[in-house]
Amino acid sequence: MESLLAILLPISIWVFKYFGVPFWVAGIFLIPLIFLKKNPYWGKSLALIALVLGGASLLLRTPDFVYFYPVMVNAVLLAVFASSLNGSQTIVEKIARVRNSRFSDREIPYARKVTLAWVIFFAVNGSIAFATVFIEDKFYWSIYNGAISYVLMGLMFAGEFYCRKRYIKNA
Repeated sequence: MESLLAILLPISIWVFKYFGVPFWVAGIFLIPLIFLKKNPYWGKSLALIALVLGGASLLLRTPDFVYFYPVMVNAVLLAVFASSLNGSQTIVEKIARVRNSRFSDREIPYARKVTLAWVIFFAVNGSIAFATVFIEDKFYWSIYNGAISYVLMGLMFAGEFYCRKRYIKNA
C-alpha cells in the first residue's frame, strides 16, 4: 500500500490537472501513510513526515509541501543507511541476516560496501528530487519522482543482486 501511494502521488499531478483539481489536494495521499504497517528502521519517521507534509498542503492549500515528500523519503533512507555505517552492523547486514541464516562474517565487508553504495544512491537521488521541486514545469518533477527514480532504484537492486550472486556463493 505504501508503494502504491508513493507511485500515485507523482501520477496524480496529471489526473488532477485533467479534472481541474488543484494539486494541493494530493496531500490527501500522504495522510494514510501514518496508519500503514511501519518498517522498523524508517517507517515511523516517514509516517510522521507524510502526516506533516500532507497536512500542511491541505491546510495551507499549496502543493509545495507535497513536492518535498520524495526528497524527505530519500533523506530518511540516507540517514538510516549512513548512520548504520557507524554501528556494529550495517542496515544491509541486518536485512541479510534476517533473510539468510547462513550469512557469514566474511560477507560483512561486502554488506558494508553495499550500504555505502545505497548511501551514495540516496544522496544523489534525493539531490535530483530536490532540484525537481524548484523547476517550474512540474512535468519534470512527476516524471523523475514517479518513474525515473523507480527505474534507477530497480537497476540498483538488480546490479546489487548480480554482484551478490557473483561474490557470495549461497546468496
